[in-house]
Amino acid sequence: MPKGGRTLARVFLSTWGDNGNIGDSILRRGMLRTFHGIDGARLHVLVGRRLMPIPNDDRYLAAVGLRGDEVVHDTAIGWLSRYATSAMATRTVMVMPAGEIVYPERTRSYWGWWTALCALLPLARRGTAVQVGAGVRLSTVGKAAARGTRRVRNSVDVPMMERYARRKMAVVAWRDPGTLGSFGVGDVAPDWAFGEGPDPLTEGLGAPPRERKILAVSTRWDRDTLSASKIRLLRDIAQTRGLRIQVFSQVRDDDEAMAKLAQQLHPGTEPLLFGNQSHAECEDKVRALHRQSAIVASDRLHALIIGATEGAVPLAVSNWTTEKTIRTLKPGGFALPADEPAAINAYLDEMLSDSESVTSRVAAARAELDQLRTRLRSVVDNRPVPQPSNVARPYDFRHAAAS
Repeated sequence: MPKGGRTLARVFLSTWGDNGNIGDSILRRGMLRTFHGIDGARLHVLVGRRLMPIPNDDRYLAAVGLRGDEVVHDTAIGWLSRYATSAMATRTVMVMPAGEIVYPERTRSYWGWWTALCALLPLARRGTAVQVGAGVRLSTVGKAAARGTRRVRNSVDVPMMERYARRKMAVVAWRDPGTLGSFGVGDVAPDWAFGEGPDPLTEGLGAPPRERKILAVSTRWDRDTLSASKIRLLRDIAQTRGLRIQVFSQVRDDDEAMAKLAQQLHPGTEPLLFGNQSHAECEDKVRALHRQSAIVASDRLHALIIGATEGAVPLAVSNWTTEKTIRTLKPGGFALPADEPAAINAYLDEMLSDSESVTSRVAAARAELDQLRTRLRSVVDNRPVPQPSNVARPYDFRHAAAS
């Protein structure tokens, strides 16, 4: 804080997410720590303990990185009310939620008014809003996918007010190029989760993937157990590369399905399940597994990102589409193949043959996130915002654009 403890700006952000998914707490931790320690800034955080669709308890909050010097809000209505009064009284910055944006089919056209209000309210007091680390849903998931209502789109028809609101924000950076195409404004940056875990340059990411002995597998509960062809594919990958298969879950809802999958893939060996652990405990165990894994195969986006940040090669495998994982890992430098055995094996051969294949990509993603953090902190400090610069990524952009 400056002399006298005077607050120069108030920053509002939300860490609320899925209480049973460590990917949600990890990406929000990356966003939260971006705004810690800014001289003169007061941080107001929605933690969502009460009156939320899925209240976040202490098991979730153990992993989001709260330092104790934030103003914590348990309810969305209390947090938003405080934001409105702050925006009219002093310089205020709204950090829009990270994660997945879902627009309902029938009421899509009515969305965007509250987003526009959040973007416009702080302007009178030289404040602003920012949008970083979000991606729009382009494919059906969950119950819709389980019923066979399967659709993948290259973009979605974003409501007019949603587009307008982002044009009033100081910084907009989406986590995948498909979302940028849908909104038509902003930049693309790696998902916040790429910035968590060990530092690839100072700490290293452990042994090269080709020296590791585990193929870690986790899939969504709501897409049924992997088909016979996918089971054969995973067994072939493990057998030809001398790997032991280990099923795990990073999402509590996946536990039952992963217990069944473990019986198919490695009968007699227990899966590593979420259970009643806190997010911090589950994350520690998942990271320890991934530090020993040559490959992490999943249709859970953050299972693959966490695996990569521990030095494992990410591989998208699913009964249904892998489009979300493929498009969201591209900004992190990973050009994952389509769900076809020949392409998968070629990709794995290439990645496993290079001892720096994962480390170099994660390091480049971290460098991009560091640049993004500098831009966001400049917004809070009310300094000129640096423009993004391209960090060379160790993969072929022509291949990535075509895939």
